[in-house]
Amino acid sequence: MSGDIDIEIGTSAEEMGRRFVDAWEAAERGEASEPRQVLVFHDFETLISVLSSTRLHLLRHLAREPAPSIRALAGSVGRDYRRVHDDVTALVEAGLIEQHGRRLTVAARSVHARLDLSGAPL
Repeated sequence: MSGDIDIEIGTSAEEMGRRFVDAWEAAERGEASEPRQVLVFHDFETLISVLSSTRLHLLRHLAREPAPSIRALAGSVGRDYRRVHDDVTALVEAGLIEQHGRRLTVAARSVHARLDLSGAPL
């Protein structure tokens, strides 16, 4: 489990590019900066399709108690294996769950979300 993951919703491509250039220039000047894990979603609807309340429940459960397998996780939360498997797969792909062999852990101790309300195109 690493530190934090920042979730950004509606962040423009220009903003992401500006941050990349700023980090590159700082590195060229020899200024060290802490790497950040950032997960960017196009819009709020996309975020909630990936991070539903059911999946959030799985993340909270894994934060308290890592699971030795998907089957064990399904049993401990009282859900169908296939649905938990689908949820775990989506959360692994999003970078929110780490899988080491069959063992499952959360990828970060906390997640911070930022929603850009400016309506700027991505």
